[in-house]
Amino acid sequence: MLRTKRMKKVRMIVLRSSAESLIKSLHESGLMQIDQTRHKGLEEGKPLKSFDESSALLMKLRAALSIMEGALGKKILAAPKSTESSKTIDIQSAMEEARGSDLEERLRALSSESNNLSERLKELDARSQSLKKVVNFANVDFSKLETRKLAYRIGESGKLEILRAKLDAIPDTTVVFKGTPPVVLVLFDRKNEARLESVLTDTGFNDIELPQDTTTPSQTIQRMKSESSHISPKLEALRAQLKELSEKNIAHVRALINAIEIEAERGEIASRFSSTRSVYVIEGWALEEDFQGLKKLAERFGGKAQMDEVRYPHTEEPPIVLDNPKRTIPFEYLTKSYSLPNYSEIDPTLAFTIILPILYGMILGDVVYGFISFGIAYFLFKKFEKSLIMNSVCKIWMYSAIPTVIFGIIYDEWFGMSHVQLINFFGSWIGVVFLKAPLYGGFHRLENVLMLLIVTSLVGMAQLALGFIFGAINEWHHNRKHAIAKIAWLGIELGGLLFLMSATKVADPAFGTAGLVLLGLSVVILALTEGLLGIIELPGLAGNILSYTRIATIGVVGVVIAEMINELLIPSPDKGFVAIILIPIFIALHISNAFLAMFEAIIQAGRLNIVEFKSKFLHGGGTEYVPFALKKR
Repeated sequence: MLRTKRMKKVRMIVLRSSAESLIKSLHESGLMQIDQTRHKGLEEGKPLKSFDESSALLMKLRAALSIMEGALGKKILAAPKSTESSKTIDIQSAMEEARGSDLEERLRALSSESNNLSERLKELDARSQSLKKVVNFANVDFSKLETRKLAYRIGESGKLEILRAKLDAIPDTTVVFKGTPPVVLVLFDRKNEARLESVLTDTGFNDIELPQDTTTPSQTIQRMKSESSHISPKLEALRAQLKELSEKNIAHVRALINAIEIEAERGEIASRFSSTRSVYVIEGWALEEDFQGLKKLAERFGGKAQMDEVRYPHTEEPPIVLDNPKRTIPFEYLTKSYSLPNYSEIDPTLAFTIILPILYGMILGDVVYGFISFGIAYFLFKKFEKSLIMNSVCKIWMYSAIPTVIFGIIYDEWFGMSHVQLINFFGSWIGVVFLKAPLYGGFHRLENVLMLLIVTSLVGMAQLALGFIFGAINEWHHNRKHAIAKIAWLGIELGGLLFLMSATKVADPAFGTAGLVLLGLSVVILALTEGLLGIIELPGLAGNILSYTRIATIGVVGVVIAEMINELLIPSPDKGFVAIILIPIFIALHISNAFLAMFEAIIQAGRLNIVEFKSKFLHGGGTEYVPFALKKR
């Protein structure tokens, strides 16, 4: 569990004549990650001949699918399970069917004609809108207003009086104003066009663009309505035909795409091989537990394929497969999100699974808030069940609610009250005092802030010490010098703790002397192994430890807010009718406080694990194992 799964690097040599069959077997088995392979003297691999055809067929089918999805107005259309199109289709049958299908051409033709008609309708509508602006000139035939000598401009202006005055000064020019707001029709001699243009520009004249075939506005609008009335039924019929064809074929086309994508993947993978005229060389990684199965797969090809384990240099890192119990899977999200461990490092997932909920519980630490925490997390889990991120976060949140309840009992915090206060609060509504003395003595945070700071600092020291131990284990077979440095850091922690215990008279003075000796010796070892940089980082260790005191400070803030709510707004029976009004306010404020405290707790617990703890032993940089395998479709 603390180590990733063991890997083996493998090499296969296969005759070109058997390559397709071997690739198919590897794809179906999913036992090998195939890497890019380059060897001196060997050619770079190229996709199999089938890849070009499968890619072309996929392009054709995806184009058809895109048209169908557009016609149906949704991206996902689940096919009924009972239909033939939802069944798994044989790859060769799919290729054969796709070769002979004219569905894409039919869809494209219908779509193209439909789009053309739709665009024509939009064009007619836009033209009609322009003509409606000049409807007050209904009987003016604009097609006859332009001659070799005369021309016209029609439009709108915000400076009508100035425009009128300036146009009256231009000879052979007639101006007509109609409508509200007025539309201006200007008839002019072409020889005055430059002068007219200057006037129109100065007065902010905006031309109304009329369609080129405009006669009178009334006649032109009627003609356009007539054309639209002919186009609309034809367009509806085309869309209905396209929709029917799409509904009938979309599920089957998706099935064809799924089948041919498999063939394309198999054809493309050969580009990662090295090759000669007669053989392919395939290299990659397999899980140690799958190695024998992969070897038997190669042996089925007799002398046409051979597989061997390959030694790899220490500079090459195997891919990573985390090996954790099912219950820890949500915490793998944290490990994967912030850099996978490399092959020689300890997987921190199990440590996160244990420590993060404990830190969360120490911060939140209220029994009722723990149940609220679980309830909110469960609600969000159900609401975002299909989201990988929210699924993982909510499961971590739910797991963390358990230690929250436990620490709530230890702190004796129940909705910001002690167990005596809470039980007697309910009793006050029926006039009964249930408890006259506590059932147990809790560790009250507000009364023991200093002790809480000390405890949380010790928790930080313990987790950082675990990080240094993990770091020493990680480095021992890789870089013994760095491993000794991690042990030195552990000695600095322990030596400092012993000295502080003696100085505060918690322990015998002899412990202080031993602590100083251990501290001094560890600092010397650190200087010898990590040099000046290690010495410079010494204050950082104190900062890391003090970071854990946020467990105390954030938790205490939540307690103070909870107690303020109880003090000011608790719906006690002595408040009469007001108590009824206060009940929803009281509950809502506590839920809000709980939610803010939960959010802060999960962020801070995550930060302490990922920033403070993980940095002590994990370099990261691992890459995830991606076997060449059939994907779920």
